[in-house]
Amino acid sequence: MVECSICHKHIDEKVALVNTDKDGNKRVICQECFKQEAGVDYETFAYRKENAKQISIAVIICLVMTIYAFVEKGPLYGALGLVLTVLIYFFSGKIK
Repeated sequence: MVECSICHKHIDEKVALVNTDKDGNKRVICQECFKQEAGVDYETFAYRKENAKQISIAVIICLVMTIYAFVEKGPLYGALGLVLTVLIYFFSGKIK
């Protein structure tokens, strides 16, 4: 059992969250206090964070494939790859 730094409630270590405040100090907080501090519940925050990782990996792979297409097939395929990469980046952020 650990104690929340904000509300001083005793919480289980498995559900405790480590948060860094504006001064750079790390503190242990509960999920309710996280919602008050961040303005969003922890499950939504974790989902958005994982989604951002997947989008960045997809864009990096698309850029590598675009460079390969440019070198092997020519500038037309490279330009097409850039357009597709930009479309993937913008539309992947819109899917919920």
